[in-house]
Parts: sequence; C-alpha cells; structure tokens
Amino acid sequence: MTKHGFTLIELLVVVSILVTIMGLGVASFNGFNRRERIKQTALTLKSTLRFSQTKAISAQKPTSGCTTYVGMYISFTASTYSVQHECDPEGVVGNAETFTLPRGITFSPIPASFTFLTRSNTDGITTDTPITMTNGTLNYSLIISPNGSVRASGF
Repeated sequence: MTKHGFTLIELLVVVSILVTIMGLGVASFNGFNRRERIKQTALTLKSTLRFSQTKAISAQKPTSGCTTYVGMYISFTASTYSVQHECDPEGVVGNAETFTLPRGITFSPIPASFTFLTRSNTDGITTDTPITMTNGTLNYSLIISPNGSVRASGF
C-alpha cells in the first residue's frame, strides 16, 4: 500500500521557508516605502518652492497692505515650512501658507529663511544651500542656489 501526501516535517520545512521569504519581502517593502516617502516629501517641497519663485517673478503681490513688492518669503521650523508675501517697508504681509511634513520626517538642520525676489534670484542665500530632510535613517537634500535654482541632490 502506497502512502500519498506529505509528512509533518516536510510541511513544516516548506512553511518555514515561505515565512522567511515573506519576512524578507515585507522588510524590503518597508525600506522602499520609507525611502519613497522622504523622496516624495522633498519633491513636494521643491514644487512648492518653484511655484513660490514663479509667483515672485511675476510679482503677484497681495491685494492690500503692500507698498513695494519684494518677493516670496520662505521660512522653516523643524516640521513645517511657510510661504508668505514680502513687501517694503511693511515686511511679511498677508496670510502664510503653511505646509506640514509627514509624520516622522523633519528638517535637519532647520534651514534659514530666505526670499525669492522679483528678479528671479534669492535674498538670504549667498552660496549653494542644502535643505535636508530626514526620517531618522535616511537624508534627502534639495540645493537652493543664490540665482534661485532649486535642484534635488538626492540621498
């Protein structure tokens, strides 16, 4: 009489191999997900900075409270950044548009504030300045140049 089927040991070996492969797959996916999350956050910041620069170059000043339009003022905290109009002599005017970084992502170190001027360059940046975001294990940087260019330098 021939026996058909698998022994308990054979089933345990197959199941343990499958669990090991699944564990490695989940760990790889989690690493990929953390990496893409910080990258997407940086690309969103880059897009916001470029949009602010475009507003400054086109001199889209606020409807009131602005004598001479200077540009768009960008400021940072550990986990947020804000965009606001800057005028002379009033300073920063109007409501700030504030963006919050996703949970677990921060600026490290906190970047200095600067202004995109109407002449397409920046005030407050004299050399290529990195804006670095971190999630504790990975860092992703954008570079702001004195001429106003914004580029990703990556991981």
